[in-house]
Amino acid sequence: MKNIYEFKKGDKVTRIVPSKVLTSGFGGGTADRSYIGTKLIFVGIANGCAYFQRTEKVEIIIFGDELVDLPLDIFDEGWDDYQEPTKLLEGIIPITSLQISLDNALKREDYRLAEKLQKEIDDRDKGE
Repeated sequence: MKNIYEFKKGDKVTRIVPSKVLTSGFGGGTADRSYIGTKLIFVGIANGCAYFQRTEKVEIIIFGDELVDLPLDIFDEGWDDYQEPTKLLEGIIPITSLQISLDNALKREDYRLAEKLQKEIDDRDKGE
């Protein structure tokens, strides 16, 4: 988790925890969960606010070039570099591809490769 002051202009950032809780006159408040997991482009800090560009197409259509401004007193902590969710899939081979590869390895009588592929399939079936 990072502090907003650690970023430079152009960094892709996102909130990872809710804002600080503001207390209201009736004995409690709630933390703001806005922008958690949303990709924003850090623009800078001015006038007690952190400024960001939007990246989601729908928001750009609705708000145009209007920047997101979040007050530093409650939004200075809880940030991190944005990670593209599709990168979580890198290195993962679909189970159907593994099965096809296993069948081909057996046809070629490549038993070492077939054993590795079968182990991968078995491990996935076990949930490992």
